[in-house]
Amino acid sequence: MAELCILFADIADSTALFEKHGDEAARTAISSVLDVLLQKAEVHEGELVKTIGDEIMCIFPKANHAMLAAVDMQNAVSGNFVLGNHPISIRVGFHYGKVIEEQGDVFGDAVNVAARMTGYAKRGQIITNSATFKDCHLPPVLDQRSLGKTKVKGKLLAVEIIEILWQQDVSQITRVTSALDIKAPIAQREMLLEISGQTHTMTEQSPTKSIGRGIDNDLQTQVLMASRLHAEIQFSGGNFKYTDMSTNGSWVKQGDADPIRIHRDAMVLQGEGLIAFGEPDFEDAGQLLRYQIKK
Repeated sequence: MAELCILFADIADSTALFEKHGDEAARTAISSVLDVLLQKAEVHEGELVKTIGDEIMCIFPKANHAMLAAVDMQNAVSGNFVLGNHPISIRVGFHYGKVIEEQGDVFGDAVNVAARMTGYAKRGQIITNSATFKDCHLPPVLDQRSLGKTKVKGKLLAVEIIEILWQQDVSQITRVTSALDIKAPIAQREMLLEISGQTHTMTEQSPTKSIGRGIDNDLQTQVLMASRLHAEIQFSGGNFKYTDMSTNGSWVKQGDADPIRIHRDAMVLQGEGLIAFGEPDFEDAGQLLRYQIKK
């Protein structure tokens, strides 16, 4: 078992590129961006593990290599790639830890945590955690900030999320509300979840549930528009928060209200409702996540 830094970088809101500009133009643009990302990774001793649609997964010998590569990636893409009138942005997440290397791929807890770091990132962000960041040496022209602590699947204690502020003039950075910043004074204690005929319960003792097509998720869906790791529900501060990490987004219908689209962001769930993955299809009950919060 080796210790490596795993980095994921993907195109933010790539679905909109295909919808507005067609498959051929979108694929060409995405391919050009991914080529640049790989070039920046290689400069810092990174190796490509695989390309997954609009995303690359790379490994680095140390966390600092991955951090410097992430900064170079953002600087190389920001303001330099536009399709039509649609500027292309990326999201980057990385984490250092033990991995299993097998047949050119890597597996293990570190890979899962790195994927979750990327899931927390929004367009133009670089996200890691305090355990990984302590081994990084931030150039003096850059900065970082804590986005608070959150529960991560597989970790006993809450993990502190760190954003790398890669723009040199940090005074010009607009505050972006993070999924981790959401607070509400609603004290909820138990949530019932039902999907694909399976029922699950969330409490303070089981505070995190992952949702997606991947078999390692707590709640698995077979919806084709869903991502491998589509979303997480977390119990924190008396609230149940739904965080979308997907390519195509989620649609949340609370009570009798109209469905709300949430994409790479978070919201506090209230009462009871339904969640659709990838598209607002609420006709097929077997494809929906039903939730009910009990006090």
